[in-house]
Amino acid sequence: AAADPAAAAAPPPPWGSKSWFGSSRRERNKSDPAPAVSSSDSSSDSSDEETWDSYASRKEHTEYGGDVVKWGETNIKRSPRECHDECELLSDERHNGGCNVWVYCPLEGGCGTQPSGACWLKRQGRPEIPTGVSDETNPWISGSMAKPADVRGERGAHKKFHVLVTTNANIYQAWQVRVMHYWYERMRERCEEEDPDGCQMGGFTRILHDKADALVDEIPTCVVDRLDNEMGFVVLSRPNAFKQYFEKCGDIEEDYVLMAEPDHLYLRPLANLMNGRTAAAFPFFYINPKGFPELIRRFAGEHLTDQEIEDMDPIGSSPVFIHKEDLRRVAPIWHDATLKIKQDREADKAWGWVLEMYGYTIASKIAGVRHDLRPALMAQPPWDKGLGEFFILHFTYGMDYDENGVFTPGKIGAWRFDKRSFMAGIPPKNLEPPPPGCDNELVKRLIEMMNEASANLPNWEDPLGRGAGAGRRMLRAGWLEDPGGGVGPRPERPRPSPG
Repeated sequence: AAADPAAAAAPPPPWGSKSWFGSSRRERNKSDPAPAVSSSDSSSDSSDEETWDSYASRKEHTEYGGDVVKWGETNIKRSPRECHDECELLSDERHNGGCNVWVYCPLEGGCGTQPSGACWLKRQGRPEIPTGVSDETNPWISGSMAKPADVRGERGAHKKFHVLVTTNANIYQAWQVRVMHYWYERMRERCEEEDPDGCQMGGFTRILHDKADALVDEIPTCVVDRLDNEMGFVVLSRPNAFKQYFEKCGDIEEDYVLMAEPDHLYLRPLANLMNGRTAAAFPFFYINPKGFPELIRRFAGEHLTDQEIEDMDPIGSSPVFIHKEDLRRVAPIWHDATLKIKQDREADKAWGWVLEMYGYTIASKIAGVRHDLRPALMAQPPWDKGLGEFFILHFTYGMDYDENGVFTPGKIGAWRFDKRSFMAGIPPKNLEPPPPGCDNELVKRLIEMMNEASANLPNWEDPLGRGAGAGRRMLRAGWLEDPGGGVGPRPERPRPSPG
């Protein structure tokens, strides 16, 4: 997961609750948190500001998220144009902050449980890079009132980046980072073949916050110290690992870094998505600084205004493109902030397993490092479905389908893949593909990528040289550290209800 490369608990499912999407999930309440997953980025419009048409930039098969300005179930319009025009009319801050994105149901039979003509007016913090869900089966039309930002990044070898991924030495991390590294090298080879002078994919280093293991001979590795006291939360070692990287490991030739995690697979040759020196990161719906103004001020500074808090980056520490000197400045602040958050009872309770992500966002604010948002940087199946323009496949969520290939969220399916099923062992070779009726191209591609990697990597069943099944033997003996950071029973996984 984004905050916890070895967390036992799954991240919150990005259901389309009406407080965020305003879509067909009628059983959700208005008080629900604002979940979303990211859609593909919009391209910059080359026309002048004076001639740019916000209505013309609308996107079909797309459902933008956001804080609700006007409830859509009872706000019926005859056309998407009428919905757009009302958003423009209610753009003033007096109207629940002001509308800057809109979502419209064009189907005569309605969109799920939402009526035909439903017009949801919403507000996003960065409407120039609107986020939501987008695939060909999505019935909604969405638009933003802001001119799309240029999210393509600069081309050229001067923007070459180096991947830094943190892990410990358990088997759960080992098989993930092996598959990740395999696909990074595959995509880098393709990148260099297709663009030998301009490929931006550089080196790859695993930062191992543990004792050296057998993978140091397979994957370039920098060994750093693990925190003496992780307080039952192994992710506390992540910011500490980045801090030590600059203290203990040799410098890299690239000026830019991609901060990554082991459950990231590369779908295509990857470009550096930064414009200039400004960092670029994937936005997460559950990082919401404005929802915790008191806590944010406690750790980031009492001087912060409400607007400054709302403008903070809704990101975690991965995936993030950043200049290495900016990361060098942020890392020690991130380390200190995360420890303080964990030691604060109120903050620990409020932010839980994402507290390290808040630590990074707070540290970036303190250091003055701003991040542009890049929703197309990463796909998160099963909630994202199409390959689209995504660069990274993040396999943090469980994927369940019945025997006919129908998605069964919240229910163990006849077919399933969940990385947490392999916390103490290795996924078998030749994983079965999802049933033929499955319409999720990303889930299908994930299994293909897993199978190719397992077929080509040596010692697949025993990558750490401990003997096949060592992880399960240690777990049964009661002394294997669980990936959540302690010894003992596995934490209960959140059980979402169908939506």
